[in-house]
Amino acid sequence: MSNRLQRWRQLALVALAGLLAVADAQAQPWFRSNRSDDYAPPPPRGQPARPPTARPYADPDRAANAAREATGGRVLGVQGAEQNGQPGYRVRILQPDGRVRSLHFDPASGKMRD
Repeated sequence: MSNRLQRWRQLALVALAGLLAVADAQAQPWFRSNRSDDYAPPPPRGQPARPPTARPYADPDRAANAAREATGGRVLGVQGAEQNGQPGYRVRILQPDGRVRSLHFDPASGKMRD
């Protein structure tokens, strides 16, 4: 290969690398701004920070996982429900023996109840 062709090839590779670096630098702020776990700005002066959620277990996915772990069965469905005046989730499970069972997930404690 001629010396001139090698120089053009090297110049093209450097230009391509530069374009890719610039494109990546421009794409990062857009990507980061759309992430849910992104940095949240601090509260205005004089105002307290947002308090943590009162019920850390209040999530239908967590209710389904807790029921799956407690019984070893397959989750058929999760619904919001109350038991003894306490909010929670009703989880229907298909047990390995073929029976369908309804359990109540208590979001305050993260435990399953019959």
